[in-house]
Amino acid sequence: MRILVTGVKGQLGHDVVKELKSRGYTAIGVDIEEMDITCDEQVREVIKESKVEGVIHCAAYTAVDGAQDHQELCMKVNVTGTRNIAQICKELDIKMIYISTDYVFNGEGENFWKPEDVREPLSVYGESKYLGELEVESLLEKYFIVRIAWVFGENGNNFVRTMLRLPS
Repeated sequence: MRILVTGVKGQLGHDVVKELKSRGYTAIGVDIEEMDITCDEQVREVIKESKVEGVIHCAAYTAVDGAQDHQELCMKVNVTGTRNIAQICKELDIKMIYISTDYVFNGEGENFWKPEDVREPLSVYGESKYLGELEVESLLEKYFIVRIAWVFGENGNNFVRTMLRLPS
């Protein structure tokens, strides 16, 4: 099976490609240089030419605090970019996995979040990922939305490395 992974230079995209390859899948990793997700024409061209059966959409504007100051860019990447990918997946009847976040919820409560819980984001970042989810849900029948709280992996800065650097 051929699977396209967006955001391959990020820690999640990098590790997803590595895991797919270890399981015998043909993983095609792209980042902004190969496919700017905010450019509909590029998304169409790359996904059509790659002849994939699935897309795992890891690329995102992820600077949670920075999103407040860069709302337009955050929305362009997380909403428009996601819509562009979902539209071509629908057209080509390709499955899509959209990586989202627990920031789509309001953070209140004492139980684990369930997929059907009301989404009520409190930040620009959370709102952008929520709107990305809506794009996927409205356009596709073959999709999964995966909400994650923390990303850590071999590459880049992450929560685990930050905690290890803090003085004891």
